[in-house]
Amino acid sequence: MHIVQTRRTLLAAGIAAAFLPGAGTALAAEDLKFSLSAYEKIPAQKYPWGWIRWLMNSEIDAAAEVTLGIVFVEAHQSNQLHVHPNSGEVLHVLCGSCEHRLGTRWDKLKAGDSLWIPKGVPHMARTQDVPSLTMVAYNTGKRQMVPVTDDKSP
Repeated sequence: MHIVQTRRTLLAAGIAAAFLPGAGTALAAEDLKFSLSAYEKIPAQKYPWGWIRWLMNSEIDAAAEVTLGIVFVEAHQSNQLHVHPNSGEVLHVLCGSCEHRLGTRWDKLKAGDSLWIPKGVPHMARTQDVPSLTMVAYNTGKRQMVPVTDDKSP
Protein backbone atom coordinates (compact mmCIF):
# COMPACT_ATOMS: atom_id res chain seq x y z
CA MET A 1 0.00 0.00 0.00
CA HIS A 2 1.38 3.39 -1.04
CA ILE A 3 0.63 6.36 1.23
CA VAL A 4 1.07 9.90 -0.02
CA GLN A 5 1.80 12.38 2.74
CA THR A 6 0.67 15.93 2.06
CA ARG A 7 2.35 19.00 3.50
CA ARG A 8 -0.63 19.34 5.83
CA THR A 9 -0.25 15.82 7.27
CA LEU A 10 3.52 16.26 7.59
CA LEU A 11 2.99 19.59 9.37
CA ALA A 12 0.39 18.07 11.69
CA ALA A 13 2.71 15.19 12.50
CA GLY A 14 5.56 17.63 13.17
CA ILE A 15 3.41 19.75 15.46
CA ALA A 16 2.20 16.68 17.29
CA ALA A 17 5.77 15.42 17.71
CA ALA A 18 6.88 18.77 19.07
CA PHE A 19 4.06 19.36 21.54
CA LEU A 20 2.38 16.12 22.54
CA PRO A 21 4.04 13.58 24.81
CA GLY A 22 4.14 10.21 23.15
CA ALA A 23 3.15 11.61 19.74
CA GLY A 24 2.82 8.86 17.20
CA THR A 25 1.40 6.51 19.82
CA ALA A 26 -2.15 6.26 21.05
CA LEU A 27 -2.87 8.79 23.79
CA ALA A 28 -5.67 8.49 26.29
CA ALA A 29 -7.70 11.66 26.93
CA GLU A 30 -6.62 11.64 30.57
CA ASP A 31 -2.96 11.88 29.44
CA LEU A 32 -3.56 15.30 27.91
CA LYS A 33 -3.53 18.25 30.29
CA PHE A 34 -4.94 21.46 28.87
CA SER A 35 -6.95 24.55 29.65
CA LEU A 36 -9.77 25.83 27.51
CA SER A 37 -10.25 29.59 27.38
CA ALA A 38 -13.56 30.67 25.76
CA TYR A 39 -13.12 34.06 24.06
CA GLU A 40 -16.66 35.30 24.73
CA LYS A 41 -16.20 34.65 28.46
CA ILE A 42 -12.95 36.63 28.76
CA PRO A 43 -13.43 40.28 29.75
CA ALA A 44 -11.43 42.94 27.92
CA GLN A 45 -9.17 45.15 29.99
CA LYS A 46 -10.03 48.70 28.91
CA TYR A 47 -7.46 51.46 28.42
CA PRO A 48 -7.75 55.03 27.06
CA TRP A 49 -6.19 53.80 23.78
CA GLY A 50 -8.21 50.56 23.36
CA TRP A 51 -8.28 47.17 25.09
CA ILE A 52 -6.45 43.89 25.73
CA ARG A 53 -8.12 40.52 26.08
CA TRP A 54 -5.86 37.89 27.65
CA LEU A 55 -6.50 34.44 26.17
CA MET A 56 -3.91 32.52 28.18
CA ASN A 57 -1.53 33.29 31.04
CA SER A 58 -0.71 32.05 34.53
CA GLU A 59 -3.80 33.76 35.97
CA ILE A 60 -6.03 31.69 33.66
CA ASP A 61 -3.98 28.50 34.13
CA ALA A 62 -1.28 28.39 36.82
CA ALA A 63 0.73 25.96 34.65
CA ALA A 64 0.72 28.25 31.57
CA GLU A 65 4.18 28.75 30.11
CA VAL A 66 3.07 31.46 27.66
CA THR A 67 0.94 34.58 27.69
CA LEU A 68 -1.33 35.10 24.69
CA GLY A 69 -3.63 38.03 24.05
CA ILE A 70 -5.52 40.17 21.54
CA VAL A 71 -4.81 43.91 21.55
CA PHE A 72 -7.07 46.54 19.97
CA VAL A 73 -5.72 50.07 19.48
CA GLU A 74 -8.27 52.70 18.41
CA ALA A 75 -7.46 54.99 15.45
CA HIS A 76 -5.21 57.95 16.34
CA GLN A 77 -4.14 56.39 19.64
CA SER A 78 -0.99 54.91 21.16
CA ASN A 79 -0.11 52.82 24.17
CA GLN A 80 2.60 53.85 26.61
CA LEU A 81 6.27 53.18 25.92
CA HIS A 82 7.17 50.15 28.03
CA VAL A 83 9.45 47.13 28.45
CA HIS A 84 8.93 43.50 29.41
CA PRO A 85 11.89 42.70 31.70
CA ASN A 86 11.09 38.98 31.96
CA SER A 87 10.07 38.00 28.42
CA GLY A 88 10.34 38.54 24.72
CA GLU A 89 7.20 39.35 22.73
CA VAL A 90 5.89 38.39 19.33
CA LEU A 91 3.13 40.47 17.83
CA HIS A 92 1.13 39.64 14.72
CA VAL A 93 -1.18 42.20 13.12
CA LEU A 94 -4.54 40.55 12.42
CA CYS A 95 -6.22 43.55 10.77
CA GLY A 96 -5.72 47.26 10.37
CA SER A 97 -2.27 48.79 10.63
CA CYS A 98 -0.02 50.52 13.11
CA GLU A 99 3.43 51.89 13.59
CA HIS A 100 5.49 50.15 16.19
CA ARG A 101 8.42 51.68 17.96
CA LEU A 102 11.22 49.28 18.82
CA GLY A 103 13.96 51.08 20.72
CA THR A 104 14.24 54.36 18.80
CA ARG A 105 13.17 52.97 15.40
CA TRP A 106 9.59 53.11 14.05
CA ASP A 107 8.29 50.38 11.71
CA LYS A 108 4.99 50.38 9.80
CA LEU A 109 3.05 47.15 10.20
CA LYS A 110 0.01 45.97 8.27
CA ALA A 111 -2.26 42.95 8.52
CA GLY A 112 -0.18 39.79 8.20
CA ASP A 113 3.06 41.35 9.52
CA SER A 114 4.80 39.95 12.60
CA LEU A 115 7.40 41.54 14.85
CA TRP A 116 9.77 40.04 17.45
CA ILE A 117 10.55 42.29 20.43
CA PRO A 118 13.47 41.09 22.58
CA LYS A 119 13.24 41.10 26.37
CA GLY A 120 13.94 44.53 27.88
CA VAL A 121 13.62 46.59 24.66
CA PRO A 122 11.41 49.70 24.97
CA HIS A 123 8.47 49.61 22.56
CA MET A 124 5.00 50.99 21.88
CA ALA A 125 2.33 51.01 19.18
CA ARG A 126 0.48 53.90 17.57
CA THR A 127 -2.19 54.05 14.91
CA GLN A 128 -3.10 56.60 12.28
CA ASP A 129 -6.46 56.67 10.45
CA VAL A 130 -7.39 53.02 11.05
CA PRO A 131 -7.39 50.95 14.25
CA SER A 132 -5.22 47.88 14.74
CA LEU A 133 -6.08 44.40 16.01
CA THR A 134 -2.99 42.44 17.01
CA MET A 135 -2.27 39.08 18.58
CA VAL A 136 0.56 39.17 21.14
CA ALA A 137 2.48 36.29 22.68
CA TYR A 138 5.11 36.21 25.43
CA ASN A 139 7.43 33.37 26.37
CA THR A 140 6.24 33.28 29.97
CA GLY A 141 2.92 32.77 31.68
CA LYS A 142 3.69 35.72 33.97
CA ARG A 143 4.31 38.64 31.63
CA GLN A 144 5.65 41.75 33.35
CA MET A 145 5.12 45.25 31.90
CA VAL A 146 7.10 48.25 33.14
CA PRO A 147 6.27 51.75 31.78
CA VAL A 148 9.25 53.73 30.49
CA THR A 149 8.95 57.32 31.69
CA ASP A 150 12.51 58.61 31.41
CA ASP A 151 12.82 58.09 27.66
CA LYS A 152 15.56 60.26 26.14
CA SER A 153 15.12 59.23 22.50
CA PRO A 154 13.34 61.38 19.86
